[in-house]
Amino acid sequence: MHRRDLLKSSALLMLAAGMPAAARRKPAPLLGEDGAGVQLYMFEPDLYRDFDGTLAKIAAAGVRSVELASLHRRSPTEFRAALDRAGLKCRSAHVAASSAVPGASGLSFDDLGKLTDDLKVLGARNAVLPLFQFPKDPIWGAPISFMSLMRPDSPPLPAGRYERMADFLNQTGTVLKKQGIKIGYHNHNGELAPIGDKTGLQILLERTDPRIVDFEMDAGWLAAGGQDPVVWLQRYRGRFTQMHVKDIRADTVVNYHLQQKPTEVGSGKMDWPAILKAARAGGVRNFFVEQEPPFPGARIDSLIKSLAYLRTLETA
Repeated sequence: MHRRDLLKSSALLMLAAGMPAAARRKPAPLLGEDGAGVQLYMFEPDLYRDFDGTLAKIAAAGVRSVELASLHRRSPTEFRAALDRAGLKCRSAHVAASSAVPGASGLSFDDLGKLTDDLKVLGARNAVLPLFQFPKDPIWGAPISFMSLMRPDSPPLPAGRYERMADFLNQTGTVLKKQGIKIGYHNHNGELAPIGDKTGLQILLERTDPRIVDFEMDAGWLAAGGQDPVVWLQRYRGRFTQMHVKDIRADTVVNYHLQQKPTEVGSGKMDWPAILKAARAGGVRNFFVEQEPPFPGARIDSLIKSLAYLRTLETA
């Protein structure tokens, strides 16, 4: 090596040594170590028609992790084997409050021992209540029809219901935490209806123990309720650990009744660079792309379009 090159190399090494470690470290991926995963609810009809083929297409799109919405009439062992064949990992699962809830996925909080065993077989460490549910149990009071909440004239749920739900999450989460499972709650837009000076989502966030209960932000439903995901991520820093990356069209009318106009991520009104930056800073580690029906074409094509957009943000 020439003397000039040696001096140049020595100078570069000295400069690097003087840099803070954080400056030399490669920045954390915007969408977590797995990149963008998928909430399998997006592919419910496809999975019932061709389970293995659909998982293979999802993996071929570059997805490495998924969140379950249903077991699709399979045992946890069968489901895990199918994921392994496709090269997919299950990071999280939506779990019904009770097997008595209409549309329960096959995973429920009825038997926590069984639920723990099932989740460990699947490889999931997050058990998420997907929406405010109403099992037939005295603690919930008179049953409420979930479908009634979709009517524009339906009143918001009273604060007491959310308080009981928060207590349920605290109590159930305490048991699950001992087994290495973290309980969570996934929002829609119904929890954003004003109840006095708060919303149902605020009650859940503020009444649950942050050491016990996590939250999964559905950014699209939050926006459909007229809220800015960035504001919530900053206000409740550390509480949202998972996110549904979901976009909505600009002509979506603000409402609290499960109404939105869906579109692929990056094609709607959401400011994803700001949202994802705030999410990473606020503690979100698992990101799952999801899109509500109707779809303009094949669901896998919508996923591919969303992923292509998100990859432009990773390399920006």
